[in-house]
Amino acid sequence: MINDSVSGEEVLTRIGRDLQGKIARIRSCNHMLSAFFEGQADDDQRKCFEAIERDCADLKSIIHNLIDLDRCYEENPDLQPSPIHLNRFLSNLVSDYDSESIFKKRVKLHFEDIDEPIHIMIDPRAIERVVQLVLSNAVKFSHPDTEIIVKFIRYANVANISVADQGIGIPKKLRPYLFSKFTKAARLGTAGEESAGLGLYLAKNIVEKHQGSIWLESEEGIGTNVFINLPIRDRI
Repeated sequence: MINDSVSGEEVLTRIGRDLQGKIARIRSCNHMLSAFFEGQADDDQRKCFEAIERDCADLKSIIHNLIDLDRCYEENPDLQPSPIHLNRFLSNLVSDYDSESIFKKRVKLHFEDIDEPIHIMIDPRAIERVVQLVLSNAVKFSHPDTEIIVKFIRYANVANISVADQGIGIPKKLRPYLFSKFTKAARLGTAGEESAGLGLYLAKNIVEKHQGSIWLESEEGIGTNVFINLPIRDRI
């Protein structure tokens, strides 16, 4: 039984953690079975193991997005800002980023640093989520053996972060809907990855709570470049 004083976010977070634990056990069992049958499994069995792994990864992402969506409904979400060395922050995010698709597609992540150290006041957990969501989309729609470049520049009192992929690009007719909740612009990735249509909506919500902005430029067959502007200041 859940106490009435527990918030909806806390309830959803608890349920999400429970589901993520069960998904982790399913993945663990799948890895064990896959290893046990290594070299003996036929094509159908291998496809089954891969489908379970892919679906577990998709479910984990959906649960995470739903928890973030619940936080977005709060009128006064609690940002926890702290001074961050942006160069180091982005470099660590890129080097630590991990997903099944990035290995299967052999996509390379590259971070282009600048000489000037940039210190910025942000909620690091929230902006980390933004970068992860944008990277997830970039990987999802990238072709195999391509590169994703993350870089940033400073102009005036703004830090501009960009994430550029060499993927399939976005059709013009879908672009007006990209930042909508449960967007109808949601598509399968280049390896069949599912999309809940929440990623860019969540990213936009978080960035705007930092008084920043997010937009993209894209060309079909060439790729997409997502831009994030964050104000450089002493407080949020």
